[in-house]
Amino acid sequence: MDELNKRIIEVMTMLGLNKSTFAKDLDVSLPLITHITSGRNKPGLDIIQKIILRFEKINPDWLITGKGETYRTLPEKTEYTAIYSSLTKIQTELTEQEKVVSTIKSYHKILIDEIKHLEEMREILDASTLKLKGIYPQLENIKTQLESK
Repeated sequence: MDELNKRIIEVMTMLGLNKSTFAKDLDVSLPLITHITSGRNKPGLDIIQKIILRFEKINPDWLITGKGETYRTLPEKTEYTAIYSSLTKIQTELTEQEKVVSTIKSYHKILIDEIKHLEEMREILDASTLKLKGIYPQLENIKTQLESK
């Protein structure tokens, strides 16, 4: 039996898989796996690729050549939970600040409208004041006329 066939049997054994489960995991026929494990057929490149892709922990160098460690060192997975939590917190703060800014803008518009209204009222008041200043001399004139009679 070829050494590559033996390493494939070793992979099955290490993973605790029988021929049927191994065939199903690789999406190949059971007879194909039986022929490889019995030594009747040598595994083709497609089987080797499927093993490497399906079982990421298996070291491809070891599987193909028998050299190196059985398992490869996979890069550590970065933990994103804390980063995601921070981003969620920032998003919440941004949303709250956008609401505050929107509220302030609404109040600002109301105040600007009130200022415009007050300016209109001042113009009316100034016009009324001018009219009153014109009426006072008339009243004084009438008073003087009444006093002289």
